[in-house]
Order: sequence, then C-alpha cells, then structure tokens
Amino acid sequence: MSQVRRRKPLSESVKASLRKKAEGTRFFYGELAEVYRKGQGAYLSAGSRNVPMAAWAMGRVNSYMTGKGGARTADAKIYSKYQKKR
Repeated sequence: MSQVRRRKPLSESVKASLRKKAEGTRFFYGELAEVYRKGQGAYLSAGSRNVPMAAWAMGRVNSYMTGKGGARTADAKIYSKYQKKR
C-alpha cells in the first residue's frame, strides 16, 4: 500500500487556510498542500517536540511562500512542477 493512501486527509481548517493563502498570490492550493504534507513528514522525521505538527507544517508553507528559510530550496521539485502553470 502506498504512503499516499495511508495518510489522513487534511482537515477543513487547514484546507481553508491553504486556500486563503493561495488566493491572490502566485501560488496554487495544490502546491501549498504538497508543501504542507512535506512539512508534516519533516516534523515526523526530525521535528521539534516543542512545536505542534500543524504549526511546523504551516511554517514550512510560509517559508516556501516568502522564499526565506530554505523551504523553497528543499521543495524545488514542487516549485518547478508548478512553475510551468504560472
């Protein structure tokens, strides 16, 4: 079974937050959702236990959007995938 099938769906509040972030910017909802998922995985592999997983993942999304902090470099594959659609 692939990992994509086992993971839980994003909550409605996370979806709404990602849609709001994507609205009026050059980023797409699907793109931000992928980055959020990678943030969740990064938390599980080496995250700080002083920060909730949702905050860690949303922080990665924010870093990706601003281009600061290295998330865009780490998620370069996602960025280039959606760059074609811009």
